[in-house]
Amino acid sequence: MGLLNGKVAIITGSTSGMGKASAKLFAKEGAKVIVVGRGHEASVERGKQVVEEILADGGNAILVSADATKEEDVKQLIEKTVEAYGRIDILYNVAGGGKSAPLENDTLEEWRRTLDVNLISVFLTTKYAMPYLLESKGSIINTSSVAAVKPVLAYQYSYSAANSGVNMYSKTLARDYAARGVRVNVIAPGVIDTPIWQQAPESWMNELVSKLPIGRKGRPEEIAGAALFLASDLASYVTGQIICVDGGQSIG
Repeated sequence: MGLLNGKVAIITGSTSGMGKASAKLFAKEGAKVIVVGRGHEASVERGKQVVEEILADGGNAILVSADATKEEDVKQLIEKTVEAYGRIDILYNVAGGGKSAPLENDTLEEWRRTLDVNLISVFLTTKYAMPYLLESKGSIINTSSVAAVKPVLAYQYSYSAANSGVNMYSKTLARDYAARGVRVNVIAPGVIDTPIWQQAPESWMNELVSKLPIGRKGRPEEIAGAALFLASDLASYVTGQIICVDGGQSIG
């Protein structure tokens, strides 16, 4: 039996990168996985591929297209999950992102977009999934960033602020819902080998990685491993924690 045998897991941002790795691992460990990506064509195609890979490996998964920053999309995501599987045991919010700009070039539009993608989306998914998580005594895992723990790169104003909000929102949820059986934790990734980081200039990336105590980029599967622990009963006494999976970047 797998660590998540029979559990139903919603994973936002699971058409690529850390979310994809987590969806595949969760399914391998027995979860019924809802792969979630935005509704544009490329995301749908990636999501279909993830589901196909899970099914080919003997797992159980469906694809739901939803923009987690839009309330109606999130409502439909929860409804389709319950229609398909009857319950929700795990909510894992992976989707996020943002741009960096010098303060004088930063814009209100970019701040609002970054807050929506990283923080408002987490509020919406937790709000509408919570009634079902209370029934199942489930687990919430939110994704922030090492940039929410310490300044890492220049000009990450909106991104750092939004993910700091994720950290404190999650801690507050954890405190308020612990006695009712719902655990809430955060994974704060560092430099992970995902499509976003792969777009960075090689020389710049090499310099950044050289400063990491472990001396290399992380793998999406290493984020998935941390998420599996937090989602499973192995972490039944763990709530309100921010776990930096960052190769030691947050140490100093």
